[in-house]
Amino acid sequence: MSDNDLSNYEPVLDSPCELFIDASRGVAGDMLLASLIDLGAPLEKISETLSEVLPPHRLEIVPENRRGIVGLGVRVTPLEKSPPHRTLPDLLAALEHPALPDSVRQSATSVYNCLAVAESQVHGIPLNKVHFHEVGAIDAQVDILGVLLAIHHLAPRRISASHIPLGNGQVKAAHGLIPVPAPAVVELLKKVPVIPGPEGRELTTPTGAALVVTLAKEYCSAPTGELRAQGWGYGQRIAPSEDPLNVVRILQTHASNVHTFSSDNTATEITQLETLVDHLSGEELGGLVDRCLTEGALDAFLVPVQMKKSRPGQQLTVLVKNESVQPLCEAIHRWTGSLGIRISTRQRSTLRREFKTLEFSGVSLQIKLAWLGNELISARPEQDDVEKLSQTSGLSRSEIKRQLAGHIEALLGKTGLSTSSLSEIPEKLRNLGNQK
Repeated sequence: MSDNDLSNYEPVLDSPCELFIDASRGVAGDMLLASLIDLGAPLEKISETLSEVLPPHRLEIVPENRRGIVGLGVRVTPLEKSPPHRTLPDLLAALEHPALPDSVRQSATSVYNCLAVAESQVHGIPLNKVHFHEVGAIDAQVDILGVLLAIHHLAPRRISASHIPLGNGQVKAAHGLIPVPAPAVVELLKKVPVIPGPEGRELTTPTGAALVVTLAKEYCSAPTGELRAQGWGYGQRIAPSEDPLNVVRILQTHASNVHTFSSDNTATEITQLETLVDHLSGEELGGLVDRCLTEGALDAFLVPVQMKKSRPGQQLTVLVKNESVQPLCEAIHRWTGSLGIRISTRQRSTLRREFKTLEFSGVSLQIKLAWLGNELISARPEQDDVEKLSQTSGLSRSEIKRQLAGHIEALLGKTGLSTSSLSEIPEKLRNLGNQK
């Protein structure tokens, strides 16, 4: 990106999208803001809103090229003298400005509250007595509101983040030298997956930690989905060549539920629900699986497990579409009385499929065709139709399947159906049905 492009930089992201914050080399508010603008957040709109809401300042976006990788940096300069510190009510009062979207106001309130609670815990004082020094400065306010405005404009469906590095050593703060990670950072990152990171310096600032904790809904090693774009946000410290880059990278993935990996098959993102039960009867367990399927589950099954105190139990696994997670979780809690349900995201590979009707011995059979690219690799009758034919013909299910399988295999061998187009199949299946 050239210098002349910055003032007219407009978002390039598809919507909806998902964002992954790669903070494995550290994270600070200015680095997050720079990476989001590099990704495509509208600089002009963000800067305009910040100018309305915050005291006079100058926001500069600096093109960077470190080790041959281009990105952006952020520089904030106050244009008037700021008070030495601010309280939580001071910061929250600025959020009442009508120029701020409601979503930004709510997220900023969460960030400031997280920071205030952390400082309160560290210093052993009530929330209303907390005074912000670094966080209360104008550059930190620009970073926080700038990041949240960028997220507002990009409108991602979901945000995840890498594990957060702690660093070590010492850092100079308002009260003098303090150990790294800073006590406030430790408070903010409780219950968040962390990694050591390179030694000898601060890697994660309180502002960066509070923003990630507020925004990220999941922590993982890498995003899933179809990669679309990346944004690089450099910190002001230039790392020696032997050290990792001082950068936050944000990856954008396409948020569609179906990602086409090739012309042969697709991978669909689904959610897996799991819970353990040991107090239901066999009849209740069987009914439980049926109810899950009736309520829209893609699949549901039980697996015997050994539970606490060597009690035999069952693990209920339910596969659902992402949009059905909440109602299915509530239903499972209600039906089983289970106190907890494990939720995880899975990728499911599926073949292209079609159903064709075949008249066979006076009964309509649905034949399921499965395709890998242009190759037909499976043609099987639906089980319910086989059962119906068995009842009307007196033939066993296995005998019906055997006869059908033989006809289908013979037909495929004679006609080369595996490479034929879908449009040719109905007539061939009708011919199959006429064979007695």
